[in-house]
Amino acid sequence: MNVLTLMKNYFDDGTSHRRLVLEAPGNTLPISPKKETWERIEEPESLQRVFELSSAQHLIYFLEDVIQLQEELKHHGKILIDGNRVLVQVSTHSLNQVTELDIEWAAKVDEIYDDVESAK
Repeated sequence: MNVLTLMKNYFDDGTSHRRLVLEAPGNTLPISPKKETWERIEEPESLQRVFELSSAQHLIYFLEDVIQLQEELKHHGKILIDGNRVLVQVSTHSLNQVTELDIEWAAKVDEIYDDVESAK
């Protein structure tokens, strides 16, 4: 028995959280192409962006800094990693919508990305 069989109801429930999981064995993760800006998605409303890091070391630095930011702000996003690409999604879960805090959080993640990638 595979994961898709065990989680059939999860994948078939019609909600948008399948954007962050594998669609089926053999398919690639739905996080390409790289997005240069944050995209607003619906149900639940959130911001998301794909970051492509130039190396595994830059990926590690980026993730460490984003995790540290989450702890400092006590506001956490979703992170999906596929190779050197990272899908980051953020919203205010209690409201199921994007708030000013999410917009500020996204701007700080952009700064982290710019800092990490400029350190080539």
